[in-house]
Amino acid sequence: MKTLEIYPAMTLVHLQQQFSKLFPSLRIEPLIEHEVPNELQTLSDLAGHSVTNCFVLNGSMTINELDALFRECYGLPVRILRWMGYAWHDTDDTSQWTLDQQNQKGTDA
Repeated sequence: MKTLEIYPAMTLVHLQQQFSKLFPSLRIEPLIEHEVPNELQTLSDLAGHSVTNCFVLNGSMTINELDALFRECYGLPVRILRWMGYAWHDTDDTSQWTLDQQNQKGTDA
């Protein structure tokens, strides 16, 4: 099973690279109001306070579950985008699908 450990010292660029290796048809982006995140910032930096929480994401998690973990552990909402052959599309309407399902849909497009 595909897994990725998410930890406070992980930089945004590392998170995005590793996530894309596991799910090539998906992209993860933090949602930060009034600020464009620096890709060298750590998740702890983006959270704006000291964080010690880690978790492991896997392909059987839904978008909703992944977003809830980021909010709970880092106070950071995330958006998952899916490649649909010609452009990146939001996954809001399919947020109950697993990461594996989302990735497969993008691969099939």
